[in-house]
Amino acid sequence: MKIAFIYRRVSTEEQADEGKSIETQELVCRKWAKDNDYFIAPENVFTDEGKSATTLNRPALKDMLAKCQDDNIKVDAVIVQDTDRLARNTFDHLTIKAILEKRNIRLISVSQPMIDNSPEGNLVDTIIASVNAFQSQITGRKTSKVLEQKAKMGWYPGGTPPLGYKNVDNLTPTGTLDKRIIGIEEETMPYIKKSFEMYATGNYTVQQIADYLNENKIKPVYGREIHESYVARMYRNEFYIGKFLWNNEVYEGKHPLFITKSLFMKVGTVLDTHNQFATRKRRHDFLLRGFLFCQICGSQMWAEQHTKKTNGNVYNQYFCPQCRKGSYVDRDKLEAAVEKTFRRIQISDAYVQHVLTTAKRILEEDRTNQDTETKRLTTEKVKVERGMKEAEDARFITHTLTEEAFNRIYSRYEKELKNIEDVAANLKKDHSKSIAVLQKVLRLAENIGQAYADADFLLKKNYLGIFFKRFIIKEGKLVKFDLTDELKPLIKNGSVRVRTTGLPD
Repeated sequence: MKIAFIYRRVSTEEQADEGKSIETQELVCRKWAKDNDYFIAPENVFTDEGKSATTLNRPALKDMLAKCQDDNIKVDAVIVQDTDRLARNTFDHLTIKAILEKRNIRLISVSQPMIDNSPEGNLVDTIIASVNAFQSQITGRKTSKVLEQKAKMGWYPGGTPPLGYKNVDNLTPTGTLDKRIIGIEEETMPYIKKSFEMYATGNYTVQQIADYLNENKIKPVYGREIHESYVARMYRNEFYIGKFLWNNEVYEGKHPLFITKSLFMKVGTVLDTHNQFATRKRRHDFLLRGFLFCQICGSQMWAEQHTKKTNGNVYNQYFCPQCRKGSYVDRDKLEAAVEKTFRRIQISDAYVQHVLTTAKRILEEDRTNQDTETKRLTTEKVKVERGMKEAEDARFITHTLTEEAFNRIYSRYEKELKNIEDVAANLKKDHSKSIAVLQKVLRLAENIGQAYADADFLLKKNYLGIFFKRFIIKEGKLVKFDLTDELKPLIKNGSVRVRTTGLPD
């Protein structure tokens, strides 16, 4: 049977509206689900009460979208009574719709059965979602609340632990949360402990410690040799003294220790003295990682940075792990070739007009919603400030309020006022973000090549994913590329054209 989620929402003003009450929304959605053979589990009904649709920052909405993106959870459709339960503007609606479609999840509006699924509409959706910061907001929700509970119990839930530790089966578990815990890795622990002791003497540099660990074949999880920046980070990691960071919170861990706090502090002091704390290894940003494939053997190409020992020159290269010899190509050379390829993509005037029309509708709705929400907040603020003045009069003029009652009432008003001011500030930020996203979408429609060239690293990654599946490399040159499935219908109907002759070197 097909699985569906239900999303319900009411704002404060709609609480008394029987036609859109929480109960009515669920009844309408459940009836549609039953008539169309969808099963809805009790835990798959998501409800935001007293939440405005002018913002995507809603707990139940984020929880639902996080569940939709979980590979271990099957869901075929999200059902709403109508689309304004999800969002009251086109911008937010397109964002949510694109996120669901990426997972092949239908968005079903019971009262609005006709939703635009044209190739043109879908590409606009995808572009907007790709540059919208909301996607990164819900990513954090994918972290299971079970893992948060595990962290609170003192067990590290963060995957691979630092060197000297490993994940082990708990011989005496108290429940499901502590079946797998952190234990000492007996093979590497002595070397890690020895490295702390060596460095604490002040007679060794971080590079010498890295050499010591490499000589004894101590390797991190990624399997390559240890560099000095890795050692410096390791010596700052409070995991070794029983603490760990999870979701921006520090927890007291229950894992066994082999580094004393005094030794850890001494190592930190030596780091400060040597000024190694300021050392940072250059981040290896390989834009085309995952997109490059070798034409000779078909393997996905790898990326690496290495330093030549004879002259100290640093090389950033892509290479085929199977062919290796003769397959190495300079990172900047290939990335420049891809940038030139983007300039070969042309969008028809009709499709540009489609994007402009969508942008205009988004802007108009965003302004309308901002004005409506601003007026509502202003009204609420006036009420709260009036209440504060009445409380002040009752305490200091008429003396009809005790100190305890005044403090309780005034404190509540102060919290309400701060909340109103925070919402108003976020409203302005959300509008600014919407304008920034629209700017990027329009630039992409008007001149894809230039928009890609001017984009930052993460946005370029998104653009690559929108337009290209892979690039085929032979003898260090880009010889072929495959477009994404989403782009093919647009090429077929003439909305998008890609010149393939004379690929860049």
